[in-house]
Amino acid sequence: MSAVIVDALTGLTRGLMSGTIAFFTVMLLSIVYRYFTNEKLSSFYGILFGLGLLGFSGGFASILDQPSFGGVIEVLVVSIVAVLGVNTGDKIAEKMPKRGASSILDSIRKVKHEYFTVKLPDARLIYDIAGKPRVPDSLKEELAMREFSLPNDLPPEEISNRVKRRLITDWGVGEVELELDQHNKLSYLAVSAKTQGLSAAIPEHSVAIPIECQVIPSNLTPGDFVRVFLEKGEVIDRCEVKGVDEDRRTITIVAGLDLLEKMRGKKASLVVALPYAAHLYSVISIKKQSGEIEEFKMQKIIDYLKRVGISDEKADKIVKKVHAKVDKMDQPIPTRVVKNTIIEELAQEDPEAAKKLRSWKIPWIGQF
Repeated sequence: MSAVIVDALTGLTRGLMSGTIAFFTVMLLSIVYRYFTNEKLSSFYGILFGLGLLGFSGGFASILDQPSFGGVIEVLVVSIVAVLGVNTGDKIAEKMPKRGASSILDSIRKVKHEYFTVKLPDARLIYDIAGKPRVPDSLKEELAMREFSLPNDLPPEEISNRVKRRLITDWGVGEVELELDQHNKLSYLAVSAKTQGLSAAIPEHSVAIPIECQVIPSNLTPGDFVRVFLEKGEVIDRCEVKGVDEDRRTITIVAGLDLLEKMRGKKASLVVALPYAAHLYSVISIKKQSGEIEEFKMQKIIDYLKRVGISDEKADKIVKKVHAKVDKMDQPIPTRVVKNTIIEELAQEDPEAAKKLRSWKIPWIGQF
């Protein structure tokens, strides 16, 4: 008699241990089933699943191999606990918001659309900040066309701050200037390098050369572009200033190695500061019909305007108007848009010349 009691207690203990695992597993299954189907899971399936867990652990097979009173108790306890798990899971699921699979998928799509992408422009359209150290072209190439994912509910100011923070933190940029359009897309991006030693700011195959000057323009600062007139009439057409020592009337410029011997031991009789805009906007980025993007020099417009009989003064006036218009456009600019802008401005000054230029098969216009 005592053996039967011990066997029953053993079966009860083992049933409670196995039933605990079965309870939570069946309860979870019942919650999922009720949530998606809005129907209660059958207790029969719950019992089968609970006994299946018992069989998976090897207990059910041993019971069948050696039937005993304790084994019956164990199976009975697991079955009761499994039914309890079905009922508990069903009650929990009833209190949860009723949402089907389609509504969950809609939520996933909604979350996906809560983010948008800020895309950086082509390397040619990443400008330098006036008066600041320039970043290497290799860094601009690395930044070109990169995308940042940001929450869709951010105000424009916060979007700008986050993009700036990413560029400064991840790529070591010194300063960032950017503008967003009404659709939160980048319309303008300019960067500068961190203030650092002179060597880090010198491009490859170039050197920094100090030049003693008779006169230095007021407020000349590193980053300005100058034209240097040397003694004996020699001229350095355009170079960037990297340092200014007003007390010694000395400027440090960056020039190619070929100019090193030319400038050795010579002084500058005159230093002329050049407009930064001339450097920034003398070239625009255009997009051909083939999809190819290339640089387009505004000087070409002046050359062909002269060929149709336009004076230097009028040609310069037309180019400035064209440039003022295209400068407000997102680059790269389709060649067709540039062509129409040129013809439109030329027609206001000289309609006959505009007709003549329109009919010409000029290479850079023919590709528009």
